[in-house]
Amino acid sequence: MKIPNQAQNPDVFENVSLKPYNTFWVEAQASYFSNVKTIEQLQYLIEDTRFHDIPWLVLGGGSNVLFTANQDGLVLENDIKGKEVIEETADHVWLKAYSGENWHQLVLYCVDRGWGGIENLSLIPGKVGAAPMQNIGAYGVELKDVF
Repeated sequence: MKIPNQAQNPDVFENVSLKPYNTFWVEAQASYFSNVKTIEQLQYLIEDTRFHDIPWLVLGGGSNVLFTANQDGLVLENDIKGKEVIEETADHVWLKAYSGENWHQLVLYCVDRGWGGIENLSLIPGKVGAAPMQNIGAYGVELKDVF
């Protein structure tokens, strides 16, 4: 069931299956669920008093979560996307990437532009926001070494 809101605010649904939102395909229910696409939508939910006294869980790609019970609270799927080159020199690129960007797609974006350094980290499931928190790594490269 959808909770009514204003057009610019994020949709919030009640009693949503989390099976499609985790890579183990484990069945669990979220009391409330929202797919957040903008920072403004996230801010709206933070300020919404309906969600002040319940637990929150932010999901990225769902690849490092194993549900063992229903989630009593608000589950957010982070879909805040965007990329911006802050500065580019002959030796470095400073790229701002929002947390909801797909990690592998970001690697491809960089490789397509000839920006080396993270290509060994391709095909790691998840989203950009989780990458530094987990210090993702593969084939002798860790994110801390290139960021």
